[in-house]
Amino acid sequence: MMNLRAGFGIGFVSAVCTLCLAGAAWGAGGAGGCPGDVEYLHDDGVGTFNIGPSQFDANMIWMNSFEAVSGGELIERVRVSFGGIDDDNGVMGSTAVRIGILNDPTDDHDPSDAVLVGSGAGVWVDAGFSEFLEFDVEPTVVSGVFYIAVEMDILQRANPARMDPDSASGGSQSWLFYHDGMNLDDVGSSLFVLRMSDSPFLGAWMIRGIGSSVCPADLSGDGVLDFFDISAFLTFFSAQQACGDVNGDGLFDFFDISAFLNQFGAGCESF
Repeated sequence: MMNLRAGFGIGFVSAVCTLCLAGAAWGAGGAGGCPGDVEYLHDDGVGTFNIGPSQFDANMIWMNSFEAVSGGELIERVRVSFGGIDDDNGVMGSTAVRIGILNDPTDDHDPSDAVLVGSGAGVWVDAGFSEFLEFDVEPTVVSGVFYIAVEMDILQRANPARMDPDSASGGSQSWLFYHDGMNLDDVGSSLFVLRMSDSPFLGAWMIRGIGSSVCPADLSGDGVLDFFDISAFLTFFSAQQACGDVNGDGLFDFFDISAFLNQFGAGCESF
């Protein structure tokens, strides 16, 4: 991967700071707006099916596949809507949740060769009907086809995986795995694998990923850090628009200038 860094000297950057503090408003050039979060999802927010193992206890993994989009290559948060983890007798199972980000090395939406590239952990809580819990995952850069998976140890007749049966995907981008132990590192070896479009339950899991830009200082959106990005920042800053509040504290001051220059100096990755 090539590291793109702008070739501006310290003197030029200092001049930019001076102009910002003086309230100068420069033209935005070809500014495309500040990068915002991208939400990867296949559901419409309403899940009416809850699914789990009906005949045995199992380690259960359910996952969706997605295709990475520009400006959303960095995944740090995952949202999941759950069903229940209690069996028919009201016995509660384990609340431990593991989240996985997996790469598809062949970009064919076939998870049999998926590779775990990032993970996180948390606990299940009863958040209510079609409500989402948010989990932090280690910052993971994705490209092409990738998967977001949820793994739990599930009791027989508990139904933790919430599905939206009205998803336009029809289950073609959603899978279910059962195994006799933790298996997120090697989902292809699972004892039971089912693509939901091949099942009686057509729909998508209510699993979402929150992606952000690997290059937040690229305000022009052209993949290069240069004068046009600085010009765009100055315009946002002087107009007190959201993109100028880089540190997100609701103020427009030196700390935003400093934060932008840090982003700018860090460069960005090209994929």
